[in-house]
Amino acid sequence: MKLLIADDQQSLHIFLEKMVNWSSLGITEIRHAYDGKETADIAEQFKPELLIIDVQMPYLNGIQALKQLQQLPHKPKSIILSAYDEFEYAREALRLSVAQYLLKPVDTVLLESAVKELIEEIRLESKQKLQQAITGLIRGEASQEEVQAAAHSAFRLLDVSHYAVFTILGELPDADTIEASFERLDTPCIAVACPIHNQHYVALLVGVSRADEADTLLQLSGEASASWQAGKPAIAITIGASAIGDTPEGLPLLLAQSKQEAACGFYEAGALFSYPTGAAEQPWTLQHYQLYDKAFEEKLSLSFSQSALSELMEEMFSTFTRLKLDPEKVYGICLRYADMAEQIVKPAKQLPENAESITLSVLRKHSKASELKTFFQAWMSSLAHNMDTAADRTEDVINRIRSHVELNYSEDLSLQSVADAFRMDKYQLSRMFKQQIGVNYWQYVMQIRIDKAAELLAETSLKNSAIAEMTGFVDESHFSKTFKKHTGVSPKDYRAKPRPTM
Repeated sequence: MKLLIADDQQSLHIFLEKMVNWSSLGITEIRHAYDGKETADIAEQFKPELLIIDVQMPYLNGIQALKQLQQLPHKPKSIILSAYDEFEYAREALRLSVAQYLLKPVDTVLLESAVKELIEEIRLESKQKLQQAITGLIRGEASQEEVQAAAHSAFRLLDVSHYAVFTILGELPDADTIEASFERLDTPCIAVACPIHNQHYVALLVGVSRADEADTLLQLSGEASASWQAGKPAIAITIGASAIGDTPEGLPLLLAQSKQEAACGFYEAGALFSYPTGAAEQPWTLQHYQLYDKAFEEKLSLSFSQSALSELMEEMFSTFTRLKLDPEKVYGICLRYADMAEQIVKPAKQLPENAESITLSVLRKHSKASELKTFFQAWMSSLAHNMDTAADRTEDVINRIRSHVELNYSEDLSLQSVADAFRMDKYQLSRMFKQQIGVNYWQYVMQIRIDKAAELLAETSLKNSAIAEMTGFVDESHFSKTFKKHTGVSPKDYRAKPRPTM
């Protein structure tokens, strides 16, 4: 912690040096200034966290110097000393966010108390900035450079020389309780908890001031975890621990290591995993999405088999395990396919009334991949059972659509118009039709129209233009081209073909 003392009286500097044990308060660097202008210049270069400043000084008085300091990016916490107990000075100091206003002659007991209070505020603010930076990095809202800058400042102010990062999964207490669990253990340390998701995922940086304490960090995490689970044996907590770091620059790397270890705990038995236990996470690529999107779309239809869907989910979770995918990514992918399932079954009103909608909060209750798979398969199976019972209704709907097409072949039979008529989603209708009949909907429509046109060509002397209109074709040219494409002969040649006599 850096302190700047600004007073034009040499005797005050000597007095404070003799009467106050600054190092015991956590002050490691002290600079001195003897007028207001020098105070502003030194503060800009020295960047002190604390400033003790006299009101009456040459060139610039204390208030004027503080006004200049307001322009600095790093403004020190300030204590004003004054021999004048005047209201105007106090009021102006408050406007400049001065923390303390003490009268001369200086009472060292009051001064030390004020300094301790400000140091505690500075350390708390530093922890909060570091917490925000780490949380921002995990969420993609902060850069590595921002995190390293916050760590540089915090490590110096909090007296941290060695540290480890822990990624914690499970039902956790609040961040303050987590920090307190570490800080009240035998080895003095500073803990900074960064909650990423409520009661589920926390990145925790724990630092110590001596190298010989670093090896105890892993033990501390185990003891803290035990304290959170006391009286709650059903709570599952997984901790992934990084290697020991000694520079702020290594913080992003150690954070990645701890996430990697926590992922091991998601897939394997155990509660505490320390780097380097497992292989690094491999990415879930666009090809994975394309593969499983298509597979789930095919399986999540009204006639799929539960066993086929179960096999698909087994394969997907095996892929998660092989890639050592981050648990949050796994939860997101499961939510994607749960949403897909609901969107497919809701339009047909086949979602069970008591079915629980899947949310990230529901998925995060399962801190192990095996538990999540069991839950997800059971949830999908409940949908599958209900969808299977709808098979007969599905067949009835498709038969009515077929009858509609055969009776109204001259009308608008676009997929959208028929879906609207039967109050269905057009994509759902298309899937259902293909599965029930074996051909695409529009192929079926065209075949019905060609068959009806062939009957009219063979049994009437109607012109081709009339037949085209009666069977739903755009015009005679479209009719002729389509007829020849499907039958291999033109309408004229088809009409001229000899017919067997009865």
